[in-house]
Amino acid sequence: MWNEPSDGIPLNADPTAATPAAAVVESVESGSIGEELGFQPGDRLIAINGVRPRDLIDLRMLCGEEELRLEVEDPDGSLHQIELEKDADDGLGLGFTEALFDGLRQCTNRCPFCFIDQQPPGRRSSLYLKDDDYRLSFLYGSYLTLTNLTAADWERIERQRLSPLFVSVHATEPALRRRLLLNDRAGQILEQIAWFEQKRLQIHAQVVVCPGINDGEALLETLTDLARFGGGDWPAVLSVAVVPVGLTRFRPEGDGLVPVDPAMARRTIEAVEPLQQQFMQRFGSRWAWLSDEWYLMAGLPLPERFSYEDLPQQENGVGSIRAFLEEL
Repeated sequence: MWNEPSDGIPLNADPTAATPAAAVVESVESGSIGEELGFQPGDRLIAINGVRPRDLIDLRMLCGEEELRLEVEDPDGSLHQIELEKDADDGLGLGFTEALFDGLRQCTNRCPFCFIDQQPPGRRSSLYLKDDDYRLSFLYGSYLTLTNLTAADWERIERQRLSPLFVSVHATEPALRRRLLLNDRAGQILEQIAWFEQKRLQIHAQVVVCPGINDGEALLETLTDLARFGGGDWPAVLSVAVVPVGLTRFRPEGDGLVPVDPAMARRTIEAVEPLQQQFMQRFGSRWAWLSDEWYLMAGLPLPERFSYEDLPQQENGVGSIRAFLEEL
């Protein structure tokens, strides 16, 4: 089923179409099928059952077949075809140098608070890549905005069940979200989340709070809107992280942003914590969490470890300190 032409690029595809690069082997697991087949770092996996994978997602799904025909190029340029049979749930035991073989989907927004634009100059080039790629969101939990997805992307997300994704919401009011992202497509976020709900797919959400822009009543409206998708046996929104905007001295001039101060941090905590109690009654979960920074900036003690439940937003700085202290 996963070797249909729609899951990757057939070898006999239109020659004018973009062709994914080969997947370059970086490591071979000891005792794996890949080691048994003689794979070595530097080998290039071109196609599986006649299909060029676009990324690790395609590759893993294509390798879910029991009968595989691999097209491989050695570092010296020699081409080989390898045929094998295996159990459907057995992987090849190969690690690859890249997760994406057809290039990174870069961000089309112009958020004034973008941390990439606040990097100091003169660092390695990879620090300045603005990724907004739904595949990296699925694979690694990186946040995306959904503003650059094509119809084919939405179809693939549904067909391959790429869930959960991690979505930067920031605001649900259309005009406000367009202002924050400086993108006319940004105002569709509630319709997009409704699509996830309809397709029984899920997201984790985050809200980066910028004082004077999407804080206060705007933040409460955003959390209330998102909570419409937080209940039921299959919630479309699994959790929400509320994080303060981070600003550096390298950010562009005239961005209109101000840093979070202790008073604003305390006001935000006082606004969100009562909502957590409401969500606990409705969903059996606090569901929306404040990142650790709010409490540090406010000079208040962190919530107890149990209040972060299963740490769904730990990688976003929510409960990270409590989790660290727990491991000491």
